[in-house]
Amino acid sequence: MPITYSIDPKLGVIFTTAWDVLTVEELFEHKRKLAADPDFKPGMVELSDVRQITELDVTPEGIGRFVAQDTISAEKLRDYKLAIIVSQEVVFGMARMYEMMTEQNVSNVAVFRDLEEAKTWLGRW
Repeated sequence: MPITYSIDPKLGVIFTTAWDVLTVEELFEHKRKLAADPDFKPGMVELSDVRQITELDVTPEGIGRFVAQDTISAEKLRDYKLAIIVSQEVVFGMARMYEMMTEQNVSNVAVFRDLEEAKTWLGRW
């Protein structure tokens, strides 16, 4: 699975990295694992680096499924912040679509092209 994460409980940061071909099912599996992780706590922030993705196999319908999942998990995601770092235009577009569609559930999602800007926005360093 070309997506992994680690949690730094002291910083309250989830570090996620994705690479190669990334599918909608792999993204859902990542969300499921993260939600079930006992170290994942409300109020954490996530730095998701997807600059190494070579192909994104996610459709607008798949984004809609993510948003529906966020609705179910809205209470746990209330103070959650997600910074997505991208390098490809198609990934940027899909990440922005997710950002706009989930605004009511996760109001703190932002897409960046620069790692330092993303880290500053998350406010943990």
